[in-house]
Amino acid sequence: MESRSHYLRGTLENIPEARGVRRKLNHVEISISEECSIYRISKLLHNINDKAYTPQAISIGPFHHGRQELMAMERLKLTFLDCYLSQVGMEFDAAFEIARGWEARARQCYAEPINMNSADFVKLLLVDAAFLVMIVDVVESGTALFKAIRIDIYRDLILLENQLPFFILVSLFEKCTNSIPFVVFARNFCRWYMGARELIPDGLLARKPNHLVDFLSFYYALPIATENNDHHKNENKKLVNPPTATELWEAGVRFQKAAEDKLIMDIHFQEEEGVLAIPHLEIHDAFETYMRNLLAYEHYHVGDDERCIIQYILFLDDLISTERDVSLLVKAGIITNGIGGNDEEVSKMFNNLCKDVSVYCDFYYYNQISMTLRKYCETPWHRWRASLKRDYFNSPWTSISFLAATVAILLTVVQTVYSVISK
Repeated sequence: MESRSHYLRGTLENIPEARGVRRKLNHVEISISEECSIYRISKLLHNINDKAYTPQAISIGPFHHGRQELMAMERLKLTFLDCYLSQVGMEFDAAFEIARGWEARARQCYAEPINMNSADFVKLLLVDAAFLVMIVDVVESGTALFKAIRIDIYRDLILLENQLPFFILVSLFEKCTNSIPFVVFARNFCRWYMGARELIPDGLLARKPNHLVDFLSFYYALPIATENNDHHKNENKKLVNPPTATELWEAGVRFQKAAEDKLIMDIHFQEEEGVLAIPHLEIHDAFETYMRNLLAYEHYHVGDDERCIIQYILFLDDLISTERDVSLLVKAGIITNGIGGNDEEVSKMFNNLCKDVSVYCDFYYYNQISMTLRKYCETPWHRWRASLKRDYFNSPWTSISFLAATVAILLTVVQTVYSVISK
């Protein structure tokens, strides 16, 4: 990264108007660490839904530390630290010395300088990390303490601005037990708090997550690209939008909940059967919060060729335009509406998720499905057959009535022909 700093300063040397900027740069250390993975959310995104990005009950990490409205939880964090130290048989001073070894690397994980002195920052890392590590025992045991606090804190723990580097949590957890990998805690966290599916691609489990939001993104991975998708890779650089669920239904497409062993983003269209298979998606109270933070993380951290979650939400956003679109997917068992109210709230949520988030990608994975769905909808035979089935064969009585009417018309025609021939 030093070469980038020299390049920038060298470029400014050739621009007379930039001498003032150059002088300032001489006193600024330009450094972008590869460890950087925890970001401040932009004001644009905060303005759309501030609560989805801002902790309401507890601060984790330095960005929201010291906010008066969050101070009530600081005593609880100290209680959890005391429990941790008792469990591992360690004095605070010894734990503090261990935490000192995290400081330099931890500072590089945040996308802005941390304006805290060394002692205060190390203490913050130790207290917050012990709190998160001890939650695994509380989650597993289901104690009354957990039941009392979980509704207040569980959303706050998956906010991008409210994170600790994962390596710190692993370091503390390994001193508690040698039998359970810390990744088990992360899985339990996702299952208990988020209702996440168990399925994570094997390849991702070998990668060390940066923090809890990053680990949650493991559940949202695109399936391995097929030969068909590789063939179309060069032409899939311009986004193709799929029809809405209502348009698909009117063209005779049937919606089906995909098998449980499918990755959540593994969407398939079986053209011969006219079946669009989509893995089950539970819309619960925390869904918008964690999805917005996952999208923000991809927006800031992930390259254009790896923006999987943005592509997934874009596809669902196009599929869902109105309340009726949601109702069709709910009826098929694809969506479970667990937020209360009507399906209109779900449609509005999807329509707003990608606002002010960069949606540009090098390759749009769902383009081939979208193009096939559009072609299916534009085929007159599919629409005519769907209309016939919907209007005349949607129940035994309408089917009988249609057949009776058809027979009556045929008999009338035969009688007319016979009369003409007789004359």
